[in-house]
Amino acid sequence: MSNQQNQPVTYKISALELLNLEIKHPKQDQMDLNTFHFDLKLQHRINAEKNLVFVITTINILDKEKTTQVGHVETSCIFHVENFSEYMGEDNQARFPDSFISEINAMAISTTRGIMFSEFKGTFLHKAVLPVFKNEQLRKEQSSGS
Repeated sequence: MSNQQNQPVTYKISALELLNLEIKHPKQDQMDLNTFHFDLKLQHRINAEKNLVFVITTINILDKEKTTQVGHVETSCIFHVENFSEYMGEDNQARFPDSFISEINAMAISTTRGIMFSEFKGTFLHKAVLPVFKNEQLRKEQSSGS
């Protein structure tokens, strides 16, 4: 396992998918359409048989007061890992280096930012540009499921 940390993960983007997109025009006419808040969640899934890692990015867009959800976007960035088997543990669980996870998280977020910019163009959400997140700003939460 120690050589895994020194061995770079060899990967490429396999596919990009827009899973869900919602634009909910606010009922209030006086809503500030220049300031938005973003609730961002990242989820990782793997398909070991096909050497794939999925990064599912979910973003809820809220108004300035954080009381009304005005938009939602969900994307999946799929990465094919050439040397996937090198990161499989004896317990049949994949264990990738933190640097790889940070890289694919950053790519998934920036890809989602571009999709948002493209899809929201011409709508009241055209100024809802996802800010740049540093890896340290992302909180890691373990799910209790599989």
